[in-house]
Amino acid sequence: METVMTQDQTLGGYLRQYFGNLKQVLKNPRSVAISVLLTILISEVQFVLSMMSAKGTIGEFGSIASLLSYANGGMYGGAFGVAGGIIGKMLLMIFLNCFVQALDQKQNPFHSFGAGIAKSFRAFAFKRLYDPAAWLFGVSLSLLTYMLCNVTQNRMNSIIGAYLTVMVIGSLGKKDSFLYGLLLHLFFGRRTQDPYSAQTVTSLMGGSALGYFAGTILSLFGLQLCLQIGLILLIPAFLLLVIGLIVSYATA
Repeated sequence: METVMTQDQTLGGYLRQYFGNLKQVLKNPRSVAISVLLTILISEVQFVLSMMSAKGTIGEFGSIASLLSYANGGMYGGAFGVAGGIIGKMLLMIFLNCFVQALDQKQNPFHSFGAGIAKSFRAFAFKRLYDPAAWLFGVSLSLLTYMLCNVTQNRMNSIIGAYLTVMVIGSLGKKDSFLYGLLLHLFFGRRTQDPYSAQTVTSLMGGSALGYFAGTILSLFGLQLCLQIGLILLIPAFLLLVIGLIVSYATA
């Protein structure tokens, strides 16, 4: 869902505007019905496939369907696995709802993906020390989020990383995406028109897209490294952030 910017550049104003637009969408019975039916359908499919998988009667076709629907998310990995599975299923529902709603409105659901790929490379156009720090934070936090959604690093759950990669890149490519605007207002408040602020958010999201993609690849190879790499990258990210703050205060 895209939002239109107003003169109120505060985070509260941005959220009020977004949820105001969302209320208008929810007043459309067709949109609400599509979202409800899609959520019920996917949930039922996930439940059936997860039960078949647990009993070992899923078969090749069922395994492909289970992979694509993230059906086994939350089944393994203890309490963390359950929490990650719930988060992953919520994110998947958001992705699928946006996809289906775009089709219903006769729009190309991937219209912003090409622009997002181009913009993800601009994430490296660092303007200040905050930007490489933001990029590293993006990679690190997305690896840790992906690890939570796939605690056991199971290939059957790896598809959530691909979905999240597409979501972030698509958000980067949209002129007024909710995620991009939210991060811009959250970290920079009224300085949303500052090109330096915009570059920092672009770096953060570009790093995040790379992190989700890298996590997916690591799972395909059976390597349980998402947690370790994610935590290690936090160290240089914090160091660059601290140095950036010191330089910023020194030159102010």
